[in-house]
Parts: sequence; structure tokens; C-alpha cells
Amino acid sequence: MLLDDIGPEGQQAIGQARVLIVGLGALGCGVADWLARAGVGHLRIADRDIVEHTNLQRQVLYCHADAQDSRPKAIAAARRLTEVNPDIEVDPHVTDVTAATVESLAAGCDLIIDGLDNLDTRYLINDLCVREGLPWIYGGAVGTGGLVMPLLGPHCGGRIRWDTPTGCLRCVFPDPPPPGTLPTCDTAGVLGPAVGAVTSHQAALAMSILVGRTGDALDRTMHAIDPWSGESRRMALPGPRDACPCCSGGTFDWLEGGRGDHATVLCGRGAVQVHPPTPGTIDLALLADRLQSHGQIQHDEHVLRCTLPDDISLTVFADGRALISTDDTAVARTLYDRYIG
Repeated sequence: MLLDDIGPEGQQAIGQARVLIVGLGALGCGVADWLARAGVGHLRIADRDIVEHTNLQRQVLYCHADAQDSRPKAIAAARRLTEVNPDIEVDPHVTDVTAATVESLAAGCDLIIDGLDNLDTRYLINDLCVREGLPWIYGGAVGTGGLVMPLLGPHCGGRIRWDTPTGCLRCVFPDPPPPGTLPTCDTAGVLGPAVGAVTSHQAALAMSILVGRTGDALDRTMHAIDPWSGESRRMALPGPRDACPCCSGGTFDWLEGGRGDHATVLCGRGAVQVHPPTPGTIDLALLADRLQSHGQIQHDEHVLRCTLPDDISLTVFADGRALISTDDTAVARTLYDRYIG
């Protein structure tokens, strides 16, 4: 409240805010921690995964006991956030964020924050926010750097108002790249402080939006941050593109189920087949190089086979489709995001 740009009225606005954080990995943990300490009145948090020991290097809400007991991330995070600030409401959801669940998760929220590890769900969030007129904050971190940007659609449909739209995710990146072309935390690693730099900026943007900053006072740029090299860049967001199929054309491919990955249990196989969100040819040789340290690999130009830890078998085809030796579709989607991307 001592900050001129916030004050008692801004703190009251933060206390009345309802924020959805989608994904409780490194990004979601960091943002949730900052916002709980800032006094955001209602935090709805959603994640489909459990805590593992490898998460502890960068996912700051969890401890050794959470990993040892394989606690769902949403439950472990809610417990910690309530200890941090018992005066706020934390609403955990152990669920996969899909076209079938995202609307109910976002219901009544003022702002959505991206803590995700895959582009597919980000395009789904983008569809919903454009349709409903909600602001959301994109964040990503891999290797030693990350990317942050606020995404404010062409109209305001909720309590939060803004005067200058940034355009939507599809204005910036019209379509996601083919699977297997981008590094992931599990294949390329991630520097813990890089996550901290991204989540601090996401949280600052969230608070700025929640207290009602507009015009030039509200940062509407894309930030590329690399604390390892000390480099950072700011790029102006394009605003709504006339050719954008989403915010200009009103087409919501991911929300309506026309795009996005699909997972199907194969009867009698003990495996789940995951289809990529975007059809296209995958470079199996490049993927083999990325997975070299994660298991035994065999591949040719048509198929790659990899035995992951815990005897999980991963079979990837040149069209991006994968067979994963589990009967749990949520587990299969998680493994696909981790190792294929």
C-alpha cells in the first residue's frame, strides 16, 4: 500500500480479484507464491500432474515429502499457499485442462495466468480469453531464458478493463510449430533463476492489470529474458491483426475441439495413442538426439522407439503420433509434452 501506483484502493482491488493459474510446474508455482503473498483474494489453481523429485530444483511450492508421497501438484500447492497466507481462498483442481474443462475453471475469474508446459493448452486458453474478453499472461522458460507477454484481446468482457488491446496469441504466433521442434525442460533443462525472472515479471504484470493500470502505464510488450547471459529484449506486440482467425475472425479452433492433441486408450494394448495438436512431419533424428540421455533409443525414418525410466515405452511416428505404454490418458499427455513437446 506504500507504493504510489497501488495504495489502499489498489490493495483492495487485489484482495477482491479472482485469478486462475493454469499449470503448477515451475512457472505456476512462482506466480502463485507471489500472488498469494500480495493478497490476491481468490486463487484457483489447476494441474493434472503429481510432484516428482526432479521438480524440486525449480518448483518452489513443493518439498521432498510431496515428491515422496506423489501428491497431486494442485493439492500440495494449495497446502503451501494456505500456510503462506491463510486470509485468501485457494481453490485447487486436480484436472486436465481441456476444451471440456477450461470454461468451468475460468468461470468468475478476472485474469488467467499461464503456468503451462505446452503450446497446445496455451492456444486453448487464448481461444477462451478472446471469446470471453478476459486478459491473460503468457509465460515460458527453458534453458537459461524465458518469454513473458500480456495478451489483451480486442474487447473486455469481465471486470478488468483495458483501453489498448495487444492482440491475441494467434496474432503473435498464428500457429504452433510442429511437435518435436522446440526444446522442453525435460530435454534441454532449465535454469532455476530463469524461472524466477519469468514468474516475477508475470506476477508484476498481473498486479498491474488487477489494480487497473491502463494506457502507457500498463506494459504491453513481449519480454525475452536471459539472466544467465544478462541479456533482455522488449518487442512491441502487433495489436489485433485483421487476418487473425481468432480475435478478428471469431474462430475458436481449440475451444471447439477442431485443434489440439487427442489421446485414446488402445484396447488390449496397454497403451495410449496421442495425436499431435498440429499435423505435420516430425524430425525423428533430431528427436532421437534430444532423448539420447533419457533412455534406450532405436529409430529409422519412419518410427522412433525409446524406453524411458520406469519401463515406459515411447513409440513416435513420423507424423508426430505417439504410442505410450500406459492406460492413463492424462499420464500419456504429460509424457508427450515432456519428451516430444
